[in-house]
Amino acid sequence: MRGQDLLDLTSVLLSLFGSSALVFAIVSWDERRLSDEQRDRAWPSSTRLLAPLAFGPMCLPVHFWRTRRSALGTLLGFVYGGAVLLLNFVLVALLEQLLI
Repeated sequence: MRGQDLLDLTSVLLSLFGSSALVFAIVSWDERRLSDEQRDRAWPSSTRLLAPLAFGPMCLPVHFWRTRRSALGTLLGFVYGGAVLLLNFVLVALLEQLLI
């Protein structure tokens, strides 16, 4: 495997699993802070892990909308999702600089 191929593979795996783990951590952290009524509207336990893996950071606005039922909650989800994407971009850029 060439060096560039290894870098591409590492970048994809870091992006996929790193951002999914961070999104899952944000959802779990947020659910601990919710009221019982809000927690009832959160992701069902059967799809709690699937949503971050399938949709990545874009499941955060949906999570915050489902639990808060407000525009401010949805905006908060977009802010967290944008932060995850930005952090993902920075980490991949740093990885490329280290491996090149």
